[in-house]
Amino acid sequence: MACGTQSVTRPARSWIDYPTMTSFERFTTKTRYRSLRRFVIVTTLAALAVKLAWTAVAAATGEGWLLRFLLRAPASVADAGAALLVFEVLRRRRPLHLAARAAALVGASPVLLVASGVHGDRLGVAVLCLLAAMWLLVDRDAPLPAGLALAVAVRVEPLAVAALPVALAAAAWTGRPAGAAGERDRVTQVALAFTGATVAAWAPALAWGWQPLGSAPAAPPGGAALGPGWLAARLGLPGLAGLLAGPGRLAVLLVAIVPAACWVRFRPRRAYAAVGLVLLCLVALDPAPSPRELAWPVVFGYLGDARWASVYGLAAGPMLAWTSTRWHRGVPWAAATAGPVDGVTTVLGLATWAVLLAWLAVGVRTVALERGATAGAATATAADHSRRSEPVPK
Repeated sequence: MACGTQSVTRPARSWIDYPTMTSFERFTTKTRYRSLRRFVIVTTLAALAVKLAWTAVAAATGEGWLLRFLLRAPASVADAGAALLVFEVLRRRRPLHLAARAAALVGASPVLLVASGVHGDRLGVAVLCLLAAMWLLVDRDAPLPAGLALAVAVRVEPLAVAALPVALAAAAWTGRPAGAAGERDRVTQVALAFTGATVAAWAPALAWGWQPLGSAPAAPPGGAALGPGWLAARLGLPGLAGLLAGPGRLAVLLVAIVPAACWVRFRPRRAYAAVGLVLLCLVALDPAPSPRELAWPVVFGYLGDARWASVYGLAAGPMLAWTSTRWHRGVPWAAATAGPVDGVTTVLGLATWAVLLAWLAVGVRTVALERGATAGAATATAADHSRRSEPVPK
């Protein structure tokens, strides 16, 4: 009995088939990602070199220049790390070219050039730790390391504690929790890690009364042409200025925290922008902010709206540069002595404050619009479920 074989004719495979196109697209995407990442690294290193060179020039006057350089250099290194982390965060949320552009603008920000490259302000280290905490919490789903990083940020700059409620809200509403128990577990881990690290970091300083190695120059009497307290003092309202500088700071803190935490509640993926909104509100509504505090909203601003962050950098950069030139009596800005507010400082300060208020208004409007959209979607969903649950008439 003979068994025949049946030949199966398969269609000829075209050179433009789907597996090949998929591989090609994957190859081009990976190549573009590598080229853009290389661009971000090169621009970040170039900005870091400029900042370190200026730091070395500013620290070279007088004795102990090596110690002054080592104390100021971490701020510039922190800015470079923040730029790379901005690219890592945005490449998952926006097109690659927009993520690379935002990271490059962070590295080249004139505000950070003066604050970190010239003064070596520790505020840049606090911002990096705060950004790392949110990245670990939102993108890496690691609440324990996030709490530790947040504690380090607060130890470096105590004002960073304003982001703690937003971090706890993000722990409850982002990530991959397993129901309500998982949400509570994530919040507990962040809270315990933050509390333990904060106690361990602050206990020696409080017990032995350690003093900081140096402090930033304080604003002169009357402020630095920024904030409602300065405006009230200029208008001849010392009582209002004192009220804003006293209990008014607590009101500003509450106004900054509550909307941002609620924003994370109904828009969990807006955690980074919510932290930026807190920092922006603290600077814009602070009764008498110091010029050094202008660096707070820069990094997180590029995670929210790069256009407004760039406009703010162009306004606040000259403000910081002019104030540093007057307080340090010229380049290389080695030692600071606070002085009175002149006409140029007033103009630059009011322009910076106007940009801050406009940027804050845009952020609050975004929160209100997204809240309304969420409420409308919830109402439509409830109405649809009610229609489906109604009995069908026979």
